[in-house]
Amino acid sequence: MAIICRLIADWNGIHSIAERSGWCFRGQANADWEMATSLERVFEREKMPLEQREDFELELIREFKRAYHQFGEHIPTEESPIEWLALMQHHGAPTRMLDFTYSAYAAAYFALEEAKTDCALFAIDPAWANKQSRQILERAGKGDAAAYMRRTTPELERKVYNAHFYKPFVKSVYPVNPFRLNERLRVQKGIFLMPGDGAISFKENFEALPGHDNAANAEKIIIRYECRKKILRDLFYMNVSRTSLFPGIDGYAKSLGIYHPAYEPLNGNDG
Repeated sequence: MAIICRLIADWNGIHSIAERSGWCFRGQANADWEMATSLERVFEREKMPLEQREDFELELIREFKRAYHQFGEHIPTEESPIEWLALMQHHGAPTRMLDFTYSAYAAAYFALEEAKTDCALFAIDPAWANKQSRQILERAGKGDAAAYMRRTTPELERKVYNAHFYKPFVKSVYPVNPFRLNERLRVQKGIFLMPGDGAISFKENFEALPGHDNAANAEKIIIRYECRKKILRDLFYMNVSRTSLFPGIDGYAKSLGIYHPAYEPLNGNDG
């Protein structure tokens, strides 16, 4: 069965979602889009056969590691494989990691900023996803499932990586972060959901979790396009915009094309 959907049509709906303690959220600019990783989209675009996908993913990771020292000051060690994946995601390389945030407001901004139609927030309880994935991994003989409950450590990074990147691959979706957070993860309160089988769709992995079709665990919230301007305005005055979510001149410059008080010059001088 599919993830439960519901509709919100005003700013109060965003507040009610944000009150969900511990949940994580993902904003998407079109309500019709499924959750899909950047790696999955490459597979689809290139029409890559299933049997080639594992080697392709590993080769991308290898090439990124070989070249990163030319661009980055901090080089993760081989004992920090999730940090490597987070860096790849941060810089736009295809990975099996799917971006989420603990902030419903940040997710709402990402959904609305370039929306041209109804958009969506995916809301997921990571504690539920962790529990279900741990049980699936344990049944598949993927090591000490109790270890996956612990707070993130360098040792946990390696265990999680081994469970997801070595056969047998198991359909699951595990919430994960590297021990060392890059600036974007820290500022955006980010977290990743990582599918256990990177060669198939995120949707197939997610639907392997018992309870995925229960609104107590996961939900797709559709935001009416008609709300876009007002919600973006309110988010701006909460300091949720490209300026705050992407520190630096690039984030600030792009934010000017989304919302600014100058869009409403008759409302007075906002400074």
